[in-house]
Amino acid sequence: MIYVCLTHDVDRVRKTYQYFTHTAKYLLHGQVKRAIKSLAKLFAKESPYWGFDEVIRIENQYGVKSTFFFLDESAKIRPWSPKSFKLAAGRYKVTEKKVANIMRYLDQNGWEVGVHGSYYSYNNINLLKKEKQLIESVIGHSVSGIRQHYLNWNEHTWNYQSQAGFQYDSTWGFTRNLGFKEGHIKPFKPLQDKAFVEIPMTIMDSCFEADIERWDKLELFIKEIDKQDACLVINFHTNNFDEIDFPNYKSNYIRLIETLQQRAAKFITMREAVCLMSDV
Repeated sequence: MIYVCLTHDVDRVRKTYQYFTHTAKYLLHGQVKRAIKSLAKLFAKESPYWGFDEVIRIENQYGVKSTFFFLDESAKIRPWSPKSFKLAAGRYKVTEKKVANIMRYLDQNGWEVGVHGSYYSYNNINLLKKEKQLIESVIGHSVSGIRQHYLNWNEHTWNYQSQAGFQYDSTWGFTRNLGFKEGHIKPFKPLQDKAFVEIPMTIMDSCFEADIERWDKLELFIKEIDKQDACLVINFHTNNFDEIDFPNYKSNYIRLIETLQQRAAKFITMREAVCLMSDV
């Protein structure tokens, strides 16, 4: 059986400095129409990086549900650190009315809500607990899973996640490549004598878009997943459904769903995957 977990990291819900940096880039490459369309979005009612409406529309069309990992970033902005500005771009709070409302809508209509652990939380159990409790306060019940922002991880992360009350993590994967990290295809239990499960991520949107052999590799992944009754975990960020800044991402997401449905794949949330794979 081919099990598929569609997931979405919610890194940002609004476009900020990208209005100007992307527009400048498009002009530099002679893409005048694209530059105009990008800048025009500045005056639109909805941020092009909101993404939720489009994801919901697509998944409803194909009768599938996914897992959304929401981020509550608290890293401080440091003038001497360019990375800190990147972490701040489009930052949101899960308690914002609009964000809280979409979280509740997803949770109440068959999607799963999880935690996208903030940049430094992979090595901070108190921060993990705080972020978990905050999202739980919004949706009104406990959450099961987490994926760390930027896939940050060290030898303490799984222990901290487990101690914070998470049942599973899905950080184990590549930031620049497709495939099975260190050969892990099936979910596995990284901690002795604990039920905590790691569900490896196989496909991330930016890696998929950059790989010219992506569709051939997908066929190989499908064969391995089918052989082992494992889970194919796919991650498409919600802001990447903006077709001006991220052309082909949405069409590739749709094609992935269609290809996997043609293979009779069963689409499940990450929480459902933990229950199915409880004997790993």
